[in-house]
Amino acid sequence: MGADRGGRGLTLRLLALLAALLGASAPATAAVPGATPEASVPLVEDVRLEGVSLGRRELLGARLDVEGPLDESRVEEARLLLLATGLFDRVEPRLERGSARGRLILVFACEERTTTSLDAFHLGVAQPTRLWVGAEVSDLDPLGLGFGGEAGVVSSGQQTAAQIGVSFRDVLAWAAGGRLRLRFIDGDEPFVGPLGQRRGDAPVDQIFLPYRRLGGDFTVVTGLADALSAHLALQAEWVSVERPEGASQVDADGVLRPFRFHADDGNWALVVLAGGLQYDTRDDPAFPARGLRASLTARLGASPAAFGSVLGGLEQYVTLPFGHVVRWDAKAGAVLGDAPFFERFFIGDLHPYIPARALGLNFARRRGPNLLDGTIGEQRYERLAGRVGLEYRIPLGRGPRHEPYGVEFFVGGALVSLGSPAALREVDFEDRRPFPIDFAFDVGLRAETEIGVMGISLGNLLLLVGP
Repeated sequence: MGADRGGRGLTLRLLALLAALLGASAPATAAVPGATPEASVPLVEDVRLEGVSLGRRELLGARLDVEGPLDESRVEEARLLLLATGLFDRVEPRLERGSARGRLILVFACEERTTTSLDAFHLGVAQPTRLWVGAEVSDLDPLGLGFGGEAGVVSSGQQTAAQIGVSFRDVLAWAAGGRLRLRFIDGDEPFVGPLGQRRGDAPVDQIFLPYRRLGGDFTVVTGLADALSAHLALQAEWVSVERPEGASQVDADGVLRPFRFHADDGNWALVVLAGGLQYDTRDDPAFPARGLRASLTARLGASPAAFGSVLGGLEQYVTLPFGHVVRWDAKAGAVLGDAPFFERFFIGDLHPYIPARALGLNFARRRGPNLLDGTIGEQRYERLAGRVGLEYRIPLGRGPRHEPYGVEFFVGGALVSLGSPAALREVDFEDRRPFPIDFAFDVGLRAETEIGVMGISLGNLLLLVGP
């Protein structure tokens, strides 16, 4: 919508100014020193940015390729490029007289927006960790130099995680962006076995696994074509694990076996190389009304055993004739090899009623409601995962002023599955060993604000109720 208004306004301004500068009967190149006989349009001799912080002004101006013969399509592309940075609410181009007849100055009047956003707010209650709280914030360009920053922390007292990072976009004329993150995790994972767990001869509600992780990752992202991008990442961490002695679990077949923590005891290194592709044609990153996003990510690592994983996802948005939006999504993934538990799929990654991992930490032992009476209630960290969802969205209008922030009501459901190859082999409907699948329903409100998208839903409320 904004692009259409900007294009029409630009056309009118161009026609009016060209008529005043050049005259209806004067040739466009009559008074342009050094103009060639082929020239038939005025020249843009300079580009200026108004309303832009000093540090950003030179960096962004160097990215705009609009000098030379005036081309309305190139001007519109430059306007959209500035909006795509996320630094501005509005960008309006206009033309001013240049140093001589036939020469113009292109001015982009920009209105900077708040670049600090609240990316996540973590709050939940569960036994035995009681209450955990934390937040993740980021800024696209806090110093006006083309570098972004991010920070996050979450803690329950027993477990704590912290993360900081810096990102860059198109620095040193690179047609790419990157991000460096450092993290520290002091965890006490509350493990729950498939049917039950023991310490020695005594049954316990959960078994705690103390561990620490210290390291980070470096990611490079580059565009390959329109709407298509690729990323490559290298992750390296030092991990320390203290496995408790005498821990056992009762498997689905009723046999008591040593507890499987999926983490080697002692100190070891984790190294992961990851890469992926993303195709994104959504018309808006916060409240899409049309378009699709498809992604495929692969990871190869050693910890010290070798492992690999692949995860693919697809989501599409369709606008109905009366303005409502339908969204459907699907994802599937698999882990190969002996990956540590934090590199496996977690039930909270799929089910809205179970707290997702916060900065890599799991705080709750909640199991899903298991509405379909499957075996998904026995799954926690697994090697196979899948989800198919459908959501209906009703826009409720824009903000109180002229900013493009909105509110929407949504209702949706999804089929989620989590398991392992062994769990799938044990499926036997006659013996009450159904497929590990469940249905999740969620309903609530979302609102886009200057600091990010906020929401409240049935799934959020359940996170505040202990299991």
